[in-house]
Amino acid sequence: MCGIFGVFNLPGRKADLPACKKATNLQKHRGPDAYGEWVSASGDVFLGHRRLSIIDLSDNATQPMIGRDGDILIYNGEVYNFQKLRNELKSVGYTFKSTSDTEVLLHALNAWGIDCLNRLEGMFAFVLWRSATEEAIIVRDFFGIKPLYYWRPPEGGLVVSSEIKSFYALDVFQPEINTGELPEYLRFRSLSSEKTLLRGVNKVMPGQWLQYHRLTDELKPYTYWEPFSFDADQGLHSSCTLTESQFLEVFNTTIKQHLIADVPVGTQFSGGIDSSLISAICTKDLNAQLTGFYCQVSETEFDETRFAEKISAYLGIELRKAFLNGPDLLSDQLDKLTWHHDEPLMHPNSVGIYLISQIARDDVKVLLSGECADEFFGGYSHYLLLHLHDHLHEWPTITQLLEFAERLIGRRTWQMRAFQNFRTRASLGVDQAIVTATEFADETAVSGLLRNPKVAEQSIANRFSMLPKGNDLDVISKSQLFDVRTYIPMLLMRQDKMSMAASIENRVPFAVPEILRLAMQVPIAKRTGLMSRKSFLKSCLKQYLPRKYVYRRKWGFGLPISAWLRSPEGLRRLENLTSNDSTLIDYVDKNYMQKLVSDFIKHSHQNANILWTLVSLHVWMDVFYKSKGKY
Repeated sequence: MCGIFGVFNLPGRKADLPACKKATNLQKHRGPDAYGEWVSASGDVFLGHRRLSIIDLSDNATQPMIGRDGDILIYNGEVYNFQKLRNELKSVGYTFKSTSDTEVLLHALNAWGIDCLNRLEGMFAFVLWRSATEEAIIVRDFFGIKPLYYWRPPEGGLVVSSEIKSFYALDVFQPEINTGELPEYLRFRSLSSEKTLLRGVNKVMPGQWLQYHRLTDELKPYTYWEPFSFDADQGLHSSCTLTESQFLEVFNTTIKQHLIADVPVGTQFSGGIDSSLISAICTKDLNAQLTGFYCQVSETEFDETRFAEKISAYLGIELRKAFLNGPDLLSDQLDKLTWHHDEPLMHPNSVGIYLISQIARDDVKVLLSGECADEFFGGYSHYLLLHLHDHLHEWPTITQLLEFAERLIGRRTWQMRAFQNFRTRASLGVDQAIVTATEFADETAVSGLLRNPKVAEQSIANRFSMLPKGNDLDVISKSQLFDVRTYIPMLLMRQDKMSMAASIENRVPFAVPEILRLAMQVPIAKRTGLMSRKSFLKSCLKQYLPRKYVYRRKWGFGLPISAWLRSPEGLRRLENLTSNDSTLIDYVDKNYMQKLVSDFIKHSHQNANILWTLVSLHVWMDVFYKSKGKY
């Protein structure tokens, strides 16, 4: 895991070397072990690298790395099948001076060109500069585990970076809020396209590579992989089935690859299905000695410490705990972690990932996490609602239920709001139900905040274009693949940014194309059944753990954000939203925000999600707009 930074100026325009060095070193947390740079003879191309040494700790693996034809590589990530690829390359005449995956990737690009991407198994973001042809190849991995941004200076050229904050080291970079993307962000806490909330700063999309020709200043995007590219015989049909033993055989191999390192490896352990399965395979099948790291939440109703302790003890895993409470979340640490995140903190529990990584840093350099299992294996409640969608349009029945419920439990309870949400979703078409399933604010709130009733449609327009095409997909698979393309990238970004803030590499064994392909062969009833979600993974886990640990209620890593926003620290954050010096009131309606806050204080369950969105957006604007990237 590392940090990369590259500047490709037009010929004759020399790179500002002190600024480039500063930009690279702004990512020191991504790579505290070494600094490296390469500058072209003409001085107009700069490649910088910060190294976190994981495989081959020697200087032989230092980057930027130069190939035998003069190509230069800066690379962030891990190619887990590098040993297999190394043997293939040796058989056709390549020699190696290191035991690193970096050198394997460099030679693979030389031997097989861009076609080598689909041979790779791993997580990666890299830039290859081909001096002979004056072109850069810029690549991001299949699911977007590793972040990669780019920016085009006004005078031409290209700047590429693992983190947005590095652009601020360049005098010509002037931050500007991308107002056209605010509707989607306010509704979903993320952007599904290549754009960010800073105008002109874009993301390389998952499964994408860019080709930049410096002599013509032309940048072209290409897609080498997407989650929809399955053939009819590769799953996505109810006739396909996958047994637990078949899956575990493949997943064992995958986890074995993810354990490859020349440094200690631990696990981000919650006691839930996903992290427990990874940890069980590590200890029971692969005989790996692990330490688990867990985040304990102050409110007991959200804390699962007792389960994490019992399961880790059963598996023989030493468990170390971080502690998270409201004051920690809403303290100045929120500003610090927003700086690390580059974009607003979409989920409050991002802070917990950082705290886990922070305590892990004394013992390990790598953590395994269970991210992506919910999307692949049907862990979310909205999959169940979509599964029942055909029955939700039976309005007379639902209306009668609502009327009865109102008399029984009243209008203002959370149960009543759940019934109302059930009814609302029944009126939606399938595609709209899929697209809006992961929203954090409804269209009324977004329209009110932006003083424009038309922005609600704008907020979801791009997401409709990202739905899987074709009529042969069942609604659950369609929704899962949509989430892989739109929801997973933001979850993986928080894993990367929050762990790298503490100089920890976070590996995601579920985020592998082959695992997704297998997951799509699991029958729908075993992905999202009426009685139990993720029953397929639970069936796998019960081969390692007693039933009492497998079949229990799981909260997920949720937080009591409503209670914490009502604390003194939370109320201070809410007050700041509408203060006279708030940057946010230049973009969002002050009166509407005040009403949201007032309603929240009167009825604590109302508006917590949208208020957290506004708090995180406000902090981000302070750090990356008002203060111009300084923390």
